Amino acid sequence: MTNSEIAKYIKKLNIGTGNETIFTRSLSKNVDLGKVWSKVPKSTDNIVGNSAPYNFFFIKSDDGKYIGAVLDMYNDLHWFITPLFRKKGYLSKALKSVILPYLFYEREEQKISIDVYQIGERNYSNSKRVAELLGFKKVESERQEEIYVLSKTDFDWSQESFEEENSKIGRERIDVLRKRASYAANLLWMIQNELEMKYGECNELGEVVNEVKKYTWKIEDLLFEYEKPNL
Repeated sequence: MTNSEIAKYIKKLNIGTGNETIFTRSLSKNVDLGKVWSKVPKSTDNIVGNSAPYNFFFIKSDDGKYIGAVLDMYNDLHWFITPLFRKKGYLSKALKSVILPYLFYEREEQKISIDVYQIGERNYSNSKRVAELLGFKKVESERQEEIYVLSKTDFDWSQESFEEENSKIGRERIDVLRKRASYAANLLWMIQNELEMKYGECNELGEVVNEVKKYTWKIEDLLFEYEKPNL
C-alpha cells in the first residue's frame, strides 16, 4: 500500500467520509485501532482478489486530529506521518506506548523492513532512527531492503499505556446493520434454495443461513448490553 493511499484514509477520517469503510476503536488518546476496507463490497465484485480488511493503527494529535497511521501486515509494519507532524515524536510515542505493546500481547516478535529506494534517503534515515530507538535490530540486508526484528522479551514495556474503549453506535445505526445482516441471510438462503433444488441436500449452507439470521437479533442484543437505551 502506498503512502498516498494511507493519506487518503487519514483524510477520510478527518472529514468524516469513511463511515462505511473505516471502523475504529480507541486504544488511547492518541491511537485508534482500525479495520479498513478499500471499498464497499458489491455483488459484481470478482471472487479472486483481496476482499479482506486492512489492519491499521491510526495516530492522532493531542487535539484529536488524525495525523498518521501504521499498517499492520503481520510480518511487517508500514508507517506514515503527514508532513506537518513529522519529527515531533508522535510516531515513536505511539509505537512504544500503544502499538507494539498491543501487538506483543499476541506475537513473540515483530519484523519491519526499510527500503531506501522505495521511501527515499530522508524517510529511510528517519525510519531507521525510529526503529533503532524502539530496540529493533537489523538481522539481514537484501540489496536496498533491510530487515529489522524486535522480540517481545527485548521490548521495553515501561511506557506501555493503552486501554481499549467501547463507543456507542446508536439505535439508527444498529437498525441499518440489522437490515444488512437480514439481507445477507436472505441472499444466502436464496443461494441455498437454488443449490438444493439443483443438487439435492445443501445442509452446510443452510446451517450458515440460520446462524446469520440469528445474528440480526444478536446485533440488537449488543445495543441493549453496551448502550442501555431507554425503553
